[in-house]
Amino acid sequence: MIRRSLTMIVTVFAVVLASLLVVVPAQAEEAARPAQVYIIHGIPGRDLGLKRNRLPVDIAVNDVCTLTNFKFRQVVGPVELPEGTYNIKISLANKEHPCSNAPVIEADVPFAAGESATVIAHLSEAGAPTASKFVNDLTPAASAENGVVVARHTAAVPTVDLLVSLEGSDEVLATIAGVSNGAQARAELPVYTKFSVGFAPTGTTTVVASATIEACEDEIAIYHAVGSLTNNTFTIIPLYIPIPQH
Repeated sequence: MIRRSLTMIVTVFAVVLASLLVVVPAQAEEAARPAQVYIIHGIPGRDLGLKRNRLPVDIAVNDVCTLTNFKFRQVVGPVELPEGTYNIKISLANKEHPCSNAPVIEADVPFAAGESATVIAHLSEAGAPTASKFVNDLTPAASAENGVVVARHTAAVPTVDLLVSLEGSDEVLATIAGVSNGAQARAELPVYTKFSVGFAPTGTTTVVASATIEACEDEIAIYHAVGSLTNNTFTIIPLYIPIPQH
């Protein structure tokens, strides 16, 4: 039975953009490996008072214009970056002079050698533009029958409990409590099975939004909740990262 085989290994932790991850490599070769970085645009234009959600932006890395006309829901990567701290500036797109507008978001982001990371521009709980860095844990599931699913809270929504059930069923199989904006939850679920994740204000079972997730056999499936309920922009941006083969 899926109910019996369901194994939840949950880790919920706050991710602060400017936090420093220190990785001590086992071998000298590890230190020379670049970081693998994914970049996601998770800010809908309607949440900033615009008529459309596209909200094209330009992104400069260490004052080099790296991405132009980057739109909501777009994902790029992996981009290889040598170990170090990078200044990232996100500004409204300027077609004639890319990256020339004043930055709306600016942060210094550290990347460790060999790490897999995601930088996502999103809304804070209060609805302000911000960005977060997540380290992508590419450790495979303990059982070959399961896959790894990660849910990331990057939406303008208060702290929630995640209610996991089989798609089409109202029976809650597991609850992940107290997931706040900028935090993530990791779970191991049976592959080739669709689950529904309900977002409920923490301490309640009143689902205010939901999403369908599915574990993959050879990939880490990461689902980013973005947007807001107020403007009906709440949506999920998926990211699938292959599990390294050793």
